[in-house]
Amino acid sequence: MIRRLFWVGVGVTVTVVVVVKGRQMVARYAPQAVVDRAEDLGRDVSRRSGTFLATFRREFATARDAREAELVAALLAEGQTHPDDVRAARDVHPRHAAGQPPVDPEAATRADEDELGYSF
Repeated sequence: MIRRLFWVGVGVTVTVVVVVKGRQMVARYAPQAVVDRAEDLGRDVSRRSGTFLATFRREFATARDAREAELVAALLAEGQTHPDDVRAARDVHPRHAAGQPPVDPEAATRADEDELGYSF
């Protein structure tokens, strides 16, 4: 574990030194117009990647939620209470509202599974 941390530290240090020295070398030898264009390009890439990631996360969350709803609907038996409703009713129970843990956690889990009709 310590050996890995050491090599991670070495990698970070080498990366920082290379980036700093690289910037100094670019500043010393590159024409200002090239440096300005590269900076503009870097900002544009950063903005585009940020927009892409935000859009991806939003669309992924929407698709995930839709698929979860499909799976829950497929797993529920006819007339079975939705798991969210069971959890909400369970959380209102005085034992849970008072913040007291159940006497036997395994028994409480089994009872929850019996109420839900399935478990993951």
